[in-house]
Amino acid sequence: MTSPCEVLIYEKDKNKANKCFEEIKKETYILEKKYNFYNKDSYLNKVINNRKRNKISIDNQTYNILNTVKDLSEQTNSIFDISVGTINHCYKKNTIKEIDECLLSFKYMYGSRSWFLKDKKLHFKDKETKLDLGGVIKEYAVDVAVMIIKDFNIEAALVNFGGDIYAHGLKPDNSSFSIGIKNPKKTDENLLIVNISNQALTTSASYERYKTVEDKEFSHIINKNKIEHNILSSTIISSSTLESGILSTSFMINPSCEIRDGIQVVLIDEDLSIHQNLVEKI
Repeated sequence: MTSPCEVLIYEKDKNKANKCFEEIKKETYILEKKYNFYNKDSYLNKVINNRKRNKISIDNQTYNILNTVKDLSEQTNSIFDISVGTINHCYKKNTIKEIDECLLSFKYMYGSRSWFLKDKKLHFKDKETKLDLGGVIKEYAVDVAVMIIKDFNIEAALVNFGGDIYAHGLKPDNSSFSIGIKNPKKTDENLLIVNISNQALTTSASYERYKTVEDKEFSHIINKNKIEHNILSSTIISSSTLESGILSTSFMINPSCEIRDGIQVVLIDEDLSIHQNLVEKI
């Protein structure tokens, strides 16, 4: 992972806590290596992105991840799209004209209909389509870490992989975990503190990573539909880190996404106004 990763375990048995942590570390490194978009030797690139055919067999773990991503993406009208890996290289161009020309040349090679799963196989419509799981695997790794924590019968823990967070249980004093939501214009300050327990929280924000080309900023969140809005930060609380991650990115692209039952949303706009539907857990 390219982001700082933290696991906080509340457990009296130090030996059990250490074994749990080592198992989490091992599985996290495996996932990072397997699905690294920028490693030519990763499973993602060798098997999927540099395929020789457009119908390929994939292992069960990859199939389950992609199936979940496809399902969650469709719930947001396919705003979230892992096939933008096809056009990632376009944003390395040095002028806006070059970027636009590159995007246009790949127009029909990415999008929700460019790949699908059928008969336990992964299908593509074009040989140039590439998948980038950068907005998926870190969140999935958090969920895997939580499963390991539960397998070890740990009563309370906090997993934080670069701001993708899951709070398991309650702290020893029976309090929930307090998580700060940053001021997107002054990231050393928090605008809001939320309390979570047995919940996942992720934030997508325009301030996290961007490139400037001809005085225009391009966020790491690629808005292929060019929907204009003034949301600077999108936070989602749900039961799954992977779900929260996909939804927080989707709400950054289009803040008019449907809010389903059980999902809590915090949006911060350019005026630093907070738009939220937070419900305190009793």
